Amino acid sequence: MSVHWKEIVPVDTYEVQFSGYLHNIDRKVLTMLYQPLIGAFAYSLYMTFWCDAEMKTPKEQTHQRLMNVTQFSLKDIIAARKKLEAIGLLKTYKRDKEDTRVYLYELQTPLSPDEFFNDGVLNIYLYNRLGKTKYSEMRDHFIQEETEMEEYVEMTSSFNDVFVSLHPSEMTAGTYSEIQEGSGGSLAERKPGNPLSITSEDFDFDLLISSISSFILPKEVITPSIRESILKLAYVYQMGPLEMSRQIQNAYHLHGELTAENLRKEVQKWYRIENNNQLPQMALRTQPQSLKTAAGTEPVTEEEKVIKFFEEVSPFQLLELQSGTKPAEVDLNIVTYLMLEQKMTPGVVNVLIDYVLKTNDLKLTRSFVEKIASHWARKKVQTVPEAMALARSEQKKYKEWQERKNTNYKRNGTQKKSARLPDWLKDEETTAEKKEMNNNNELEEQNQQWLENLLKEI
Repeated sequence: MSVHWKEIVPVDTYEVQFSGYLHNIDRKVLTMLYQPLIGAFAYSLYMTFWCDAEMKTPKEQTHQRLMNVTQFSLKDIIAARKKLEAIGLLKTYKRDKEDTRVYLYELQTPLSPDEFFNDGVLNIYLYNRLGKTKYSEMRDHFIQEETEMEEYVEMTSSFNDVFVSLHPSEMTAGTYSEIQEGSGGSLAERKPGNPLSITSEDFDFDLLISSISSFILPKEVITPSIRESILKLAYVYQMGPLEMSRQIQNAYHLHGELTAENLRKEVQKWYRIENNNQLPQMALRTQPQSLKTAAGTEPVTEEEKVIKFFEEVSPFQLLELQSGTKPAEVDLNIVTYLMLEQKMTPGVVNVLIDYVLKTNDLKLTRSFVEKIASHWARKKVQTVPEAMALARSEQKKYKEWQERKNTNYKRNGTQKKSARLPDWLKDEETTAEKKEMNNNNELEEQNQQWLENLLKEI
């Protein structure tokens, strides 16, 4: 058995803490100046410890977890740790318990660029590793050019030039301790903001990024399309930045890449475990109060009753009423698509679902839904009356096209059965037929051709 097993075993726990503040310039110094000296293993171990110290949850971790995160063997972790210790980036402490050991890893701040290039040891070591040309390029990169000050005259105001001195009678505090007295709390410090209620427009993305180590997940993996998927999934599954960060890292390590599909699978898996295999609440949302046209009023006509119904029920409830059973997951996925991808409101989704089911033999065909949804989205339909009016307009065009098709069928000795329509669509259809006799039909041919092409695609 290797001797390293006598020093650490996977079940031994560890904690990480900072010895001082680490800044973005430290990350650059570690990457460009220290990494050529200590190697990728030791560098990645330092960055992993940095991430652990920032997250602080849970406080104690096992070395087995460290092995899983880094994909290093315990022997490699110990070797990398000793490199960090030797070069002054890490201090290690050990506390023995009854059946295990606890290690405390204290991250040391790296030297500043000026200190590094004047160290006398590290700079020579780096020179031997990089060679003269690369070393000079690296040194020039960190050197800040100083402005020639000989031609400038200082104009800086002093404290006394700006602030009026206090009169002795105004200095009421008897001692310095009185000035320092407070309510018992500590002075306010800048802290990360609390996670807020998640929507696709309101998500602490900076907290998400800061919680992911650049070693564990390269920042360039978070592309604009992945960012959009993250926001949408956070909105649907009501996830905070830290939980989303964990699922992003799971998806990346399990699949070897981060795609919208891989991330969606991991989030769904996590959600079902956390919520006893329940579906997310997306389909249970109802029309926003600001977009309700029938709110606070008692419906009188049949159309007003239909509008109020579509505004008050959720798409989940509507599907449940249509089928008499719990909606299928495939149908709920279509609802999620309509509300997220097409940005439709729940009330508009209700109208679209009812329209498709009643005109498509109670089948919620995704391709058919997508064609209509993309058209409605371009029309920027937000309210139920707008959606119903657009559905009636399309049904009118469809009916004219269908009549022409039926005429052709009759010529061939067959007749196609007409589609069933929603009641709210039938009432308007009768009124529209009466008005049509007095209206100008100059644009009907053009609209009919457009609808015919659209239906051919479907």
